[in-house]
Amino acid sequence: MKKEFDINLEIYPEEKIKEAIYDFKEVWKIALENNKIIISWESEVEIEEIFNELMNYIISLINE
Repeated sequence: MKKEFDINLEIYPEEKIKEAIYDFKEVWKIALENNKIIISWESEVEIEEIFNELMNYIISLINE
């Protein structure tokens, strides 16, 4: 299963998103394409949880 999330690159810097995706690459399949975060996983509920964790991490990177 795959789900796409629109992301505003004016609010969330692309380099921070890519850094977070890289940091999670060994755990989850996540990509950034055309201002969308794409997550592939087994269930939609878990994809939502992965997205929330990823966004929390991105925000922490921005706030460093």
